[in-house]
Amino acid sequence: MEFANAEQERVKICLIGNSKLSQIVHSLIPEFEALASITIIDNIFNDAVRAARDLIERQQVDIFISAGANAFYLQDTLPIPVLALKVEQADLIQAVLTARRISPKILLLTYERQEANVELLGLFEGLDLTHHTYSTAEHAKEIFHGLRNDGFGVVIGSSYACDLAEQWGLESVLIYSRESCRNLLRKAIRHAGQYKRQVQQAQLGQFLLEQNPQPQVLTNQDGIVIAWNSAAAQFLGNMSRRRRLDSVLDSKLIEAPSLRAEGLLVGERLCSLNKQPFEVEGERVGFLYSFLPSPQALAQDDGRRLVFQSSRMAEVQNQLSVYGATPGTVLIRGETGTGKELAARQVHVSSANAKGPFVAINCAAIPAELFESELFGYAEGAFTSAKSGGKSGLLESANHGTFFMDEINSLPMPQQAKLLRVLQEREVSPVGARRPISLNIKFVAACNVDLMDEVRAGRFREDLYYRISTFAVHIPPLRERAEDIPLLTSYLMRREGQRYGLEIEPDALIKGVAPVFRRYHWPGNVRQLENVVERLIVSQRLYGSCEAMLDALPRVIPELYAPLSEGENGGHLHHVEQEEIVKALQLFGGNKSMAAEYLGISQTTLWRRLKRLQSGEGYA
Repeated sequence: MEFANAEQERVKICLIGNSKLSQIVHSLIPEFEALASITIIDNIFNDAVRAARDLIERQQVDIFISAGANAFYLQDTLPIPVLALKVEQADLIQAVLTARRISPKILLLTYERQEANVELLGLFEGLDLTHHTYSTAEHAKEIFHGLRNDGFGVVIGSSYACDLAEQWGLESVLIYSRESCRNLLRKAIRHAGQYKRQVQQAQLGQFLLEQNPQPQVLTNQDGIVIAWNSAAAQFLGNMSRRRRLDSVLDSKLIEAPSLRAEGLLVGERLCSLNKQPFEVEGERVGFLYSFLPSPQALAQDDGRRLVFQSSRMAEVQNQLSVYGATPGTVLIRGETGTGKELAARQVHVSSANAKGPFVAINCAAIPAELFESELFGYAEGAFTSAKSGGKSGLLESANHGTFFMDEINSLPMPQQAKLLRVLQEREVSPVGARRPISLNIKFVAACNVDLMDEVRAGRFREDLYYRISTFAVHIPPLRERAEDIPLLTSYLMRREGQRYGLEIEPDALIKGVAPVFRRYHWPGNVRQLENVVERLIVSQRLYGSCEAMLDALPRVIPELYAPLSEGENGGHLHHVEQEEIVKALQLFGGNKSMAAEYLGISQTTLWRRLKRLQSGEGYA
């Protein structure tokens, strides 16, 4: 089946090259205008991969073309086809003839994995040709450095080799011809069309699988998994192509040509299974496994969420939603207790993987020696104490969901390098396993320090920082959004009241604690506020009324009344109440009854506190 849409017939080709090769391909673009949109990226190696991945993420490319070491490097790294420009025999001969007119002493420099048949060049008389191969860009520079005094008059090679030659003041000849580049573009157009059709067919199959809300898995004739829907990924976990279902199902079920079975235990869930042969033009090519799991109680939401009314937190909420909808990693920065995990869950809810699992780890809590086995998992027999059958890692358990890494700044440097590779390759290799597992994960990281300061101090990798900080969100501390404290307090009081089954008077209690809460600096942020509110709700049992409770605040939450600094006379309450009471009296023209009502205390309590304030007594 083909989707013959006119707007899709024009393929998108990207050349990753540099210098002379880019110039040749650029001159050929008008010839292929009707068939292809051709983009040129003038970069090599790591820079080229970064640019290529950006195009892939934006779906702006169907196929890449390149040459020399760049082509092989991209083929090893990118998930979509990369065609390499070959060194044709005719091109090599023509390059030698051109170079001989410049100088008889020629250096031929090619990439070590690139085929170059140089034996025929021995037929040329009066030719002093030396052939060297290089493995990396640095190796190529070393070759030039070592041969700088050997008297070479001209260099033949790729664009990169020609650029190096010019840097050394040598003449150069590009090993590729215009006709070879033209043929490469023709081949790329054909391959891109085939690749697009394959992708369309695969996506059609996936679309059809997703129409069934129950877990479905498609295998080939040999029982190798080739496709599955998201329900199967959630039910079976650890789904990957080229694996067999014998780790999930009994071998008798896999060998059966078709079956209907009830009461199967898969993992910890009972289910029924319907297995049907899948045929194409009367020939069996595979099997469709359809599972019907037994009902399962869903974990109840504990009600924890971001609560705010400030414009700063509204902006944070918008950032979490917008950045969460992208495929990129989100970095959440904020002090301890500001709600970074709740923010990460908001990112998860906004992501394309919202229906998948949310797996959270504290990077500071994982011992360095267990990092790989915990995150990546391990294959059976990977090490002496390895569990029989191996073990899935945390990254596998987060597949098709979100993986939240708290305190990422605490990762040691070796573990940072391993994590960087996972983020770059989007796959994980369990310890001792031969094949990697593809990952479809929304990554979220969090830290309570400035990571750029850690980079400058040499404690955090710069490349990892730039990998995770594309979408950065800063959660302000509670003291910088004091307008959120009343709403947060109300929300927490009602939540804790329901949790402990207590009837409370939140409005009166909030009004009474507001002056103290508003002036306190909350070093522990929202987490500290949660603890204080919980203590207040439970402690209310000790006092018969809200008014008595408020009078006892300095004894129930003494940390909020601690001195501002060592040796300073009076506690925090003294400063808070003096300012609040004076403001209230001024506001109501000295009317103590109205001031007491505004402050949420009785007239008797106001009179008592005024007396203590006038006498200079504290409340600790």
